[in-house]
Amino acid sequence: MNFTKRKLPIFLFAFLLAGIFATKTFSAVVPAAEEIWRSLEKLSPDERNRRVIEGAKKEGEMLWYTNSGIDNATRYIQAFKKQFPFVNAQVWRAKTRQVTQRVISEANAGRYLVDVVKPSTDLLPPLLDKSLLGRYETPVRSIYPAHAKSPYYTSMNYAFRVFGFNPRKLNRNDAPKTWEELLQSRWKGEILFDESSLEEVMALLGAWGKEKTLSYATRLSQQQLLIRVGRDTTTQMMMAGEAPLAVTTYAYNNEGLRAKNAPVDWIAEDLIPALLYPLSVARNAPHPFAAALFYDFMLSEEGQRLIAKEGRVVSHPKVEPIYPRMKELQNLLGTPRIQLNTLEQNYRLLKDGIQILDEIILKRKTS
Repeated sequence: MNFTKRKLPIFLFAFLLAGIFATKTFSAVVPAAEEIWRSLEKLSPDERNRRVIEGAKKEGEMLWYTNSGIDNATRYIQAFKKQFPFVNAQVWRAKTRQVTQRVISEANAGRYLVDVVKPSTDLLPPLLDKSLLGRYETPVRSIYPAHAKSPYYTSMNYAFRVFGFNPRKLNRNDAPKTWEELLQSRWKGEILFDESSLEEVMALLGAWGKEKTLSYATRLSQQQLLIRVGRDTTTQMMMAGEAPLAVTTYAYNNEGLRAKNAPVDWIAEDLIPALLYPLSVARNAPHPFAAALFYDFMLSEEGQRLIAKEGRVVSHPKVEPIYPRMKELQNLLGTPRIQLNTLEQNYRLLKDGIQILDEIILKRKTS
């Protein structure tokens, strides 16, 4: 009996030591996602493609967090699964701030579930600050313009925010064409405004600076804005006659509705907020090969055409917009009419942007 009591701690120590050794060995055998992605850079295109597909087959899963509309996101996933049926690709969709918060919350809890992330550039800073986005270099990115990519993302498409109006309620000549015109007394109580319009505020901060944006937001908040949830929702309410204006709308969505003879038109205002929709891989992606495969698919010409069919302006230079008016907006990129904030600007402006939107325009306490 005494012998057992003396030997038991030694046995436990040996057991724990073996467990620690096994853990370290397992970590060495299963490299981190970024290490896998770096190893792919050394391979020839054919060998690289073979290695990615082989790895994705073994993983068999992929999870994407996105702010894309659920119908659109589902369509991308289905197209991906049709080409790569061996990957059980799944998507979780929410507003941009919810996507960002979920990635951070899971990481804080030590849970790494997501493989690929698509927020918007204004909310990339929190993810980068916490080192939650990975570096993945792929040959597919080489054709993309410099402003549409960074070491941590590649833009799937551009978003242009424009003033929408109901032509049955408002003549085009009478519709406001500048941000300043929205402050006219005639528009009080007549403007639908999406509560998630952080991008618009960030664009104004980037173009005007804090003092002018703060002054403008204060005056705009006095217009009795009709705050609603979702840009598609505000557009639908405008078409239904709730108000003649919806000023934080998607240009591509308006064009698609116009093509169906819906009661909607739009004005490209004096300063057009535009943003990139960055596709990123999660630094701790549990399925790094499947993540790489999905990332490459969405940035390929085939994947970009899926997005362009929705009427959007995509970042792939060989894929043209399907609507002429969207081509006109594309041609404005790089001019003073389009405000496309850089990632550096968004880092600097994010705190002020959230405070101005929440506390001044939406009149609620910033969380």
